Amino acid sequence: MVRPADRRFAAVLALALTVGGTVAAMAPAHAIAQTQPQNQAQSQAADPAALAAAAEEAIRNDLGRLVPPLWRVESVTLDVTPPPAPAKDKDKDTKAADPRVSAKVTLGLALGKPTFAFDSRDGTVTFLRPVADAGLEKTLTAKAVATRGANGWTVRFTAQNPDVLDGLGKPLDEWPGQPVVLGTPDAQAARERLEREAQQRAAEDAARRARDEAWLAQSEASAKIAAERAEKERAAAETRAAQITEVRAKLLGPDRAVKIATFEAALGGNDPALRQVASEAALQSRDPILANLALKDWVARRRSAPVQLFATKEDAGSEAALQNLGPFTVEFDGFTPINGTIAGRMGAPGHSVAKMSTIIGSLAQTELTLSSSGCTLSLRLSEHQTLDGLLRCQTLPSLIARITLD
Repeated sequence: MVRPADRRFAAVLALALTVGGTVAAMAPAHAIAQTQPQNQAQSQAADPAALAAAAEEAIRNDLGRLVPPLWRVESVTLDVTPPPAPAKDKDKDTKAADPRVSAKVTLGLALGKPTFAFDSRDGTVTFLRPVADAGLEKTLTAKAVATRGANGWTVRFTAQNPDVLDGLGKPLDEWPGQPVVLGTPDAQAARERLEREAQQRAAEDAARRARDEAWLAQSEASAKIAAERAEKERAAAETRAAQITEVRAKLLGPDRAVKIATFEAALGGNDPALRQVASEAALQSRDPILANLALKDWVARRRSAPVQLFATKEDAGSEAALQNLGPFTVEFDGFTPINGTIAGRMGAPGHSVAKMSTIIGSLAQTELTLSSSGCTLSLRLSEHQTLDGLLRCQTLPSLIARITLD
């Protein structure tokens, strides 16, 4: 309410707030309004009741900015403090007016929406506790000071108890995520849903751990089996290598009896690789008896052998004879290991002189001799595991001959 004796201050407030007032929000909040210079006689002549009503309405509108949007202004009360007696001017016989006038503004507020405070959060759901109901009433007081300056009156409002609105939480729609209020069906449903989701996640995690453990166990078992297999293969390889090394060492050693026994044992087994190693070692041993055994084994296992032919430098016609001769082959039909007798065929198919015909041959030590109706093939074991020699045919120049032992 406005006292009649304070109509001058009410008039100043009315003019300041209604003519050109502006408000600035600060902390604490202030509302500032400036006025243009007015004629003092006009302000004193104004109707006090109209000025008071205008001042109260202006304060109601402008001080609303001191109030958060959640609150609703229900009433505004203006209590103007009487100004002090004016001081007398030293130079003039007049009294100077006080440039400052103050008033207490009381705002009656009501809460527009229910408010809530944070309780807990689970995923996207925010659980809230009720704090205040809509319609909660609070009283906000402010001090209004009007100051007259060179450019007119300036009115400043300062909130006296802004903390009266603190600690009341926020409305439901201002909370992030999915807000629910404790004690409501929505909160119960959210709890149940979150519990189901947690149980489902726990079951999925347990199933995933079980799968991971099963996979890990299977991987470990597979790794163990692979390691055992690798160890067996390594041991077998070492045993095999030791066996081959031992056979080679015995075949290349100085004791002929040991060499012959080792060679016969290798050839008598069912190990093709060991047989091959023994044959190669016997052919390299330079022992004629051991080499003869290896050659007999080679002839006994062969059905045919191609003969490589080369021209000689001594006979100029050997090159032409070689071109006309074509492929030359030895075919083995029978072999007697005791005396080294060989039966079979030899020749170049389609050639008139070295044509394919029956042979009589023999293997003596490391020399192989084969004779047909028109040709004789004489070969000797070389250090390169080949049988090298000459092919002599009637009316043809001699040719270099070679059979590779494989």
